Amino acid sequence: MIDIFRALMHRRDRKRLRRFFARYAGRTLIVHQGLAIDWLEELLKLGGGAGHFRIDARHPLDGKSPVLWVTHRFILPLHLPLPVLCDIGKDAIQIRHLMSRGHLCHPADIGWILDDVRYKSRRHAVLTSASWRLIARYELPVSDNAYELDFGTPD
Repeated sequence: MIDIFRALMHRRDRKRLRRFFARYAGRTLIVHQGLAIDWLEELLKLGGGAGHFRIDARHPLDGKSPVLWVTHRFILPLHLPLPVLCDIGKDAIQIRHLMSRGHLCHPADIGWILDDVRYKSRRHAVLTSASWRLIARYELPVSDNAYELDFGTPD
């Protein structure tokens, strides 16, 4: 009886993960527990800044939303400083926190941080899809959140 119940739970979780990746692959999430209005206004002023989905982790898990399920079940248990930037691939989530020296980065820095994640693989954690769950792999230490500004190659 327990095995049937566990199999049904795994099937439900597998469906949630499929729905999550189908909806958010190729997108970015900013998972937070409240952001200052002036910070959000700056983010929205930037080209592409409105393209980041902002997920408030203070909202309780309702059982219906795949993004809240992933947030509460897999992202928050990583215990990274919030907010975090999540770059969603087709079957993995690359995660980097947005705090530097105890302060939230400027919204204009998100593009540089995202480049660091995508092209230099500098991320604090990666969640990889494995059937009905996400497997966490930690990479950068939490204290390392430096990024390089790449202005191209000099002529």
